[in-house]
Amino acid sequence: MKLAFRYPVYPTKTQETTLLNWLDHLCELQNSACHDRKVAWETEGERVSYNDQSRKLKVAREKYEDFRQVPQDMQVCALERMDKAFDGFYRRCEKGAAKKGYPRHRKSIRSMSWKLRKYTLIVKLLINYTLL
Repeated sequence: MKLAFRYPVYPTKTQETTLLNWLDHLCELQNSACHDRKVAWETEGERVSYNDQSRKLKVAREKYEDFRQVPQDMQVCALERMDKAFDGFYRRCEKGAAKKGYPRHRKSIRSMSWKLRKYTLIVKLLINYTLL
């Protein structure tokens, strides 16, 4: 069972600038994750996993203030999006497709969508508890 909610947002000017700064940060994060994976694949033929990049994100959040200003759930979703894109790329490489198609760098992220990881854990626990 998937739960999805769509809430329209009507931010003030200061909230709008904050949200736009977050979107810029997420775009840079997603592009740097793409670059890391692409370089590792081209130079060494190795795959960079989501877990590797999430560990780097944890270190960056401890070290840099601008990483701490953006909610972690949004950053994790950007890394998950990149992981999903590269899973398709790796699958096409294994099949020997003529056009493998690297995931592209983004000029900007068009939508701000994310999932709340802690909330999904609570929902799973509640569902399992009610099914017993």
